[in-house]
Amino acid sequence: MTTNSDTAQTAEVSMSREFDAPLDLVWTVWTEPKHAMQWWGPHGFTTPVYEADLRPGGRLRVDMRAPNGEIFPNEGVIEEYVPHERIVTFGAVEIGGKLAFEARTTVTFAEHAGKTTITIHQVFSNIGPDAMNAIGGAPIGWAQQFERFTAYLTAQTQTQLRSRSQ
Repeated sequence: MTTNSDTAQTAEVSMSREFDAPLDLVWTVWTEPKHAMQWWGPHGFTTPVYEADLRPGGRLRVDMRAPNGEIFPNEGVIEEYVPHERIVTFGAVEIGGKLAFEARTTVTFAEHAGKTTITIHQVFSNIGPDAMNAIGGAPIGWAQQFERFTAYLTAQTQTQLRSRSQ
């Protein structure tokens, strides 16, 4: 994570992971709500709401429930949507009823030799004084989310292989 300490404080997080699955399956598991609700969020979190209108200008709403039951609502707009390539979202996050930060998240997908790489690049701006803990935890949250995604994707891959062999 990098940060700037100018008057419009910003921070960035970038990470990539390669998955042993074809792009079509990775895209489906990442974008379809029935799948995303099963793996979205860090360890111990559930996702009771995942709504995505996948088109430029479409709305995205994801509510994550922490292990203690607290709900963390996330809402945004889809700025760019290129199927099987890229999704860019922008949203504002409130903590305690106050703007904590804004975030632009770019997720890219690339397939090579039957494996798919997902790259996340997230830029935080308008960061409030109480938001640095949340932003500082973003790399860990994304890493845990990738772990959950990997486990779910592996199960979906095995299900596809079993159905093809029958």
